[in-house]
Amino acid sequence: MRSSLAFVLAGCLLAMQASARPACAAPMLDARYRVQTMGVDLGSAALKVAPTTGDGLATHLLFKTEAMLGLVEESSTEMATEARQARGKVSPSRFDGTYRKEDRSREIAMSYGADGAIESFRLTKRDGIRVSAVPAGLPPGTVDPLAAFLRARAWLDQAPEGAELAMSVFDGRKRYDANLRYLGLVQLNDDNGSAPAHRLAVRYTQAQALNEDTGVLEPERGRRRELELAVSADGRYLPLRLDGSLDGLPISATLAADCGAPGGCPD
Repeated sequence: MRSSLAFVLAGCLLAMQASARPACAAPMLDARYRVQTMGVDLGSAALKVAPTTGDGLATHLLFKTEAMLGLVEESSTEMATEARQARGKVSPSRFDGTYRKEDRSREIAMSYGADGAIESFRLTKRDGIRVSAVPAGLPPGTVDPLAAFLRARAWLDQAPEGAELAMSVFDGRKRYDANLRYLGLVQLNDDNGSAPAHRLAVRYTQAQALNEDTGVLEPERGRRRELELAVSADGRYLPLRLDGSLDGLPISATLAADCGAPGGCPD
């Protein structure tokens, strides 16, 4: 479940964290999220997006969960991607991911070639390299969760109601087939009042899992999961709320702090 929830936050919440302006002109995005199930705090996420030299973008996500009744383990997921965006085309160059639980951790390092395909891959576990070659069988165009976010932002800027975007997303351990569908404008009501928001439906399935002993991607028959996102209609497409169900638990992720103002949020 933790892996699925991390994927949702990285590949879905992040996918909507866009500005209609060119990336090089956008201010740094800095947001905090609260993740809950049945009204109980389950975890938190911190997201930062910043322009770098030229047309570069750097994205970073830190997601933590607390132990809960044996259903969820205490864990942390940290991801970072470097990419360039020019003329509407996103070209990722590097992805790093660290996945920690109480008794183990995994570190992923991936780089991309000039053609946009994953060119190098390394999985380290317990301070030893377990996989050092790009797994065979990744579909063309497969990207990491944060590169998927960058691809989705370009799509959302021009998507009409009913438009869909399909992506193959690989986080270094599992590969997902994901689909986004733009549902149109709604009026979102919460504790802070009412505001217009864009609605998006998210469907995804786990398609493959990496065998860490052989380095081979093995097929998975993960059930399709469906979630719904609301993002701000103020030109920033800031994620406001995510609702769905994972492994039988109702899940919601809500914006706790929009730290895009000068000074940002305290770390």
